[in-house]
Amino acid sequence: MPQPLPEPQFNAAQLCPLCQGANQCAMTLGADISDCWCAKQAFPKLTQLLSGDLVVGLSTGDAVGLSADKLAQLLSQPATACICEACLSRIKRELTASVASEDKNSPSGLGDGLGYEVK
Repeated sequence: MPQPLPEPQFNAAQLCPLCQGANQCAMTLGADISDCWCAKQAFPKLTQLLSGDLVVGLSTGDAVGLSADKLAQLLSQPATACICEACLSRIKRELTASVASEDKNSPSGLGDGLGYEVK
């Protein structure tokens, strides 16, 4: 009778600190950072991550494991592991939704997360 495969073992650096899934970081697998999925991504500015709209969106969201509390805790500590692509995508969606819900009659848009800039 075939034996079940053992559960893969990950160390803390290989797990997303938000959802505890595999973060797929190339560096934890011995590859160069340029080979990592994150090298091809744009990450939000810290001011965007600390925005009240993002916190509200994550608090009311349905993504398992991703919450405003976990994000706040992660931002307040030195980084020990990368987040995963799925969590980054969810954060970006929440940020996009919060920007889209701002005053649509405003002649300005959210630029670098530090304030409005004229279009």
